[in-house]
Amino acid sequence: MSLPFDLASPWLVFSDLDGTLLDWQTYSPVVARPALARLRELGVPVIFCSSKTATEQRALRESLRIRSIPSIVENGAAIIVPDAAGLPTGDWEPAPGEPGRRVKVLGMTVGEVRLRLDRVRERTDLPLRGYQEIDNKTLADLTGLELAAAGRARTRDYSETLVDQLSHEEWQRLDAEFAREGLECRHGGRFRTVTGAGTDKGRAVRAISDLYRQAYGRDVHSVGLGDSANDLPMLAAVDRPFLVAREDGTWADFELPHLERMPGRGPHGWIEATNHLLHEAHRDGVPVG
Repeated sequence: MSLPFDLASPWLVFSDLDGTLLDWQTYSPVVARPALARLRELGVPVIFCSSKTATEQRALRESLRIRSIPSIVENGAAIIVPDAAGLPTGDWEPAPGEPGRRVKVLGMTVGEVRLRLDRVRERTDLPLRGYQEIDNKTLADLTGLELAAAGRARTRDYSETLVDQLSHEEWQRLDAEFAREGLECRHGGRFRTVTGAGTDKGRAVRAISDLYRQAYGRDVHSVGLGDSANDLPMLAAVDRPFLVAREDGTWADFELPHLERMPGRGPHGWIEATNHLLHEAHRDGVPVG
């Protein structure tokens, strides 16, 4: 039984990218592209909420012709909002490298994060291997990304990504060291993202939802789609959380009230979830958008 959801109110769809909207192996949006286009036609904003950088998300937005919609970058470390969205961003700073967009930093700049990571390295003598320490080719070999895409992934503004090469016990030991430096480290699959403490996807989701409520002058309802434990804060912050199956057909191991598990893997589950909502709207005779 799903949570009662007022489909007559405006929707916001918050979506993870890798392993959710994008294929886990190819990083391609081709599977979900028709469903994404359908939501765009209906006026439903699809807001990327991912560990990907602003540079990565900009390239993806352009390829999908997504404009005038906010994005949540680097695991919730910052929110980027285009001026054309008409949202009340007030005195937000201009977003670096994003003309016509403004940014709200919820954590730290990448320079500050890396400075604190250096202190953790010195105290623990553990080989924390970040994107700063590898080149584009090495990252491409690790991920299967093309060289240009690897370069975009390394262009970080508000976080650092670490290669997951330590033992479980070593990562547990590091939790206290990260906290001592005002940092948090989240596992997102093959890598771990380090941000300033107190930043997560859920906080960013709530902030964007509030902007839309102010702009619309009415309530909005939120949908979240993810595939990993890293998405839990996002899914906990929305009205309708959907968890898509991972590449092996299983789901991430966590519980959440009203969580709806889609059997489709990655973008196939993304399609199932959005079709499910559109079917409900059509059944109830509700205009979407």
